[in-house]
Amino acid sequence: MLATLFCALGFGQESVRLVPRRVMLVATVSQESGFAPGDALMIVRSLHQRLQEADRDVIFVEPEMDAPAATQEDLAALAGRTGADSWLQVSLQGDWTSARLHVRAFDLLLRTSVADLAMSRTSWGSAGGLSQETWTEITQAIAGKYPMLESSAPASAAPQLARLIIRALPGSLVTGLGSPPLRIGKDGTAFRMLPPLKEYSFRTDLVGYVPVSTRIYLSADREVDLRQVKSSTWGLEASLADSRAPGADISVYFPASSLFARTGFSTYALGLALDSRGILLDMPLTNLSLQFGTYLSPEDRLFRFYVAVGGFVRMVHAPDTRPLLDRLAPAGIRLAVGTEVPVSDRGKLYLELTPTFYPTSSPDALRAALGQDNGAPGWAFGPGEALNILSFRVGYRWRPG
Repeated sequence: MLATLFCALGFGQESVRLVPRRVMLVATVSQESGFAPGDALMIVRSLHQRLQEADRDVIFVEPEMDAPAATQEDLAALAGRTGADSWLQVSLQGDWTSARLHVRAFDLLLRTSVADLAMSRTSWGSAGGLSQETWTEITQAIAGKYPMLESSAPASAAPQLARLIIRALPGSLVTGLGSPPLRIGKDGTAFRMLPPLKEYSFRTDLVGYVPVSTRIYLSADREVDLRQVKSSTWGLEASLADSRAPGADISVYFPASSLFARTGFSTYALGLALDSRGILLDMPLTNLSLQFGTYLSPEDRLFRFYVAVGGFVRMVHAPDTRPLLDRLAPAGIRLAVGTEVPVSDRGKLYLELTPTFYPTSSPDALRAALGQDNGAPGWAFGPGEALNILSFRVGYRWRPG
């Protein structure tokens, strides 16, 4: 009778609580496919988000190391090292325009297959197509299939802390692991005590180096070695202005800040006419420019935005004559608002909107010289000036190591 009373009051037995399941997500790429390892990571991140939205009772995690080729034994071992009790693998073939996917999911605790399905995608076109991906087939096959487990550990028990040691360049600042931020010491290490069995994301910054974003699963004491890449102080560019005028620039970057300076040229002596004058452009005119700007986004962002402003001079270089300033509009002012997207470790594609102002004493003659007699979208002419609001530039930016 007394034992029954104690049990009813919660004494004499351990409290039971439900513990969420942990499923490891991993993508593998066949050697014949057109996908790069970085593409697989973007696909996993997209799937990770949709699965987490579809099933809040499951924790989906990603391994910190590259996945092995494909056997179930290897996947089970990798899941164990990641702190997961199950795995979901996406095998990729084809490319962004014609992707073929084989999805397998396995419950290591119940030793049963959860999903095994094939699908294809022709609507992605590029990595940007992932923003519209819903992953409906996979979320419907996975959601609700991993029941939570019962744990006899008291819910109020204080968690044991694990030591996370970070190795990086001295002076680096680590944020995202609580307050205050960690500063890497002279010996190249710093540590923080954290609750285990959790995922952590942190960022490491050091002046003159590219920021490093890191995500790990902390199951016990561990060390993390960071690879920090030095920021470039200069770069080269190739561009096409208004879909017709090719150009080149040299940029100088100031790593201690977000500022940069850029000088170069664009020429109409060899370009695309794209009008009634023919296919190729042959105008003896070249713009020499100088700009100063600042980045608005960190260096490790997918879309890094910036603004710049500067001036240019317009040089006429007709055959058998020495180069002279253009009499109609010898100079101008240009604003640039742009963004760049990485396509390799050192290369980025960029797009700039470049509204351009031309002071001129002969706006009608300038209108005729520019081929704007019949009017064109974005152009406006005043008594002593001309303005091209819809001017733009696309190009490739390379920053050496």
